[in-house]
Amino acid sequence: MNTSLTFRYAIELAMVIPAAVIAILPVYYSRKVKKAFLFGLMGILLAATVIGGAVVCSVFGITSNTFIFPAMLGLFVTYNFCFDLSFPKKLFCFSNAVFLCGFSSTYNTFLTAPLELNNKYPVYTITSGLLDLGIAVIVGGVFARTLLVKFSELFENESLDSAWKILSLAPTIAAAGIIWMKPVSAENVMTGRLRMICLVVLLSIPLISLFLYQILWWLSKKMTERAELQRNLDMMQMIEKQYQQTRRYLNETRNARHDFRQHIHVIEEYLQAGEYYKLKEYIEPISESVKHSHKLICKNQAVDALANHYDEVAKSREVTIYWNIKTEEMLPVKESDLCAVIGNLVENAIQASTALTGDNRLVNVRIGILQEETLVISVDNPYRGTLTLDKKGLPISSLPDHGIGLRSVRNIVERYKGSMEIETHNQIFKVSILMYAPD
Repeated sequence: MNTSLTFRYAIELAMVIPAAVIAILPVYYSRKVKKAFLFGLMGILLAATVIGGAVVCSVFGITSNTFIFPAMLGLFVTYNFCFDLSFPKKLFCFSNAVFLCGFSSTYNTFLTAPLELNNKYPVYTITSGLLDLGIAVIVGGVFARTLLVKFSELFENESLDSAWKILSLAPTIAAAGIIWMKPVSAENVMTGRLRMICLVVLLSIPLISLFLYQILWWLSKKMTERAELQRNLDMMQMIEKQYQQTRRYLNETRNARHDFRQHIHVIEEYLQAGEYYKLKEYIEPISESVKHSHKLICKNQAVDALANHYDEVAKSREVTIYWNIKTEEMLPVKESDLCAVIGNLVENAIQASTALTGDNRLVNVRIGILQEETLVISVDNPYRGTLTLDKKGLPISSLPDHGIGLRSVRNIVERYKGSMEIETHNQIFKVSILMYAPD
């Protein structure tokens, strides 16, 4: 075995190291294995790929791509196992890493063509191989913030969940295209002014990619802001509705106080006359008016408005909600986030209860605050049929858009470093949540 040649192959195959970093950065905070396990496993696999691949390529005289492409399948299987995101999102990140490192290798071929003219082996010289690694590191550095911060924000936007299957195709196709563009030999590159033109033109590829990623992130932010504004608008409409109901209740109360003596006088006359049937007819509209008076569920105005809204929705569907909300006017989390969580959970619970009959058409909602910093939420309801939870603890359903609300709740809870647990025992679906005040 040629030791020098093996070393050259090892340098060329070391491209998988920056590629692994580029692939891991966007999904780092979504890992489902411990940090030590992740880095240990990736270290073993990358070392085996670089050293083992160098030996295999050197012995059989094949190109590094002939070895690395099949190896990429095993690396992706491991990558898919270690991170807790949907398959299209992981494919997007992995393909993007292949694309950026494929660009580095293709660009390096044009850059180092004069050094490779006399190279008789299908592998870079040591100098060219080191330059190849250097270009990959520079490209990774340019994309680092976008990969670590902005990609993570993109993945949290549930509005894009249905689009990732299509979005994941872009870097996959781009990776295949950039690898196909790589020249077969240095002689082809040195034809006329082809090399100089390509060195300039190819630089636009990562810049355009970075620009497109920035545009996608910007659009995602706008979609999030629009959804936030819509939630706030809905909340303001609910508060306005509750305000009008409160005003109506106060007016009715004022009128009731004004008419109270008259009511007492009429009631006494009916009692003295023994006209109990007429007394019943007289009291019924007064009793009905009391039933429809304002119902104060919570001290916080926004949460109270939301609870009253869903209380009316439940009544219209003949579902009973038992509210037990013990919160102050000030909350440890943003009102809009808490209302989004409550709204999604209660709406799902009402929908599930609507499919039941009799006493099973009920929902229990409990909300409280522990030590002024921890918000505790519990929502449970009976359900019919069989429920299966996926590896993330969310219900599995073939219905379109089913589960989006719970994914949104989970994303909000994670922003507050909280926890969400779903239980399905004895035909009771229960969601328990802890949310902590931001530091």
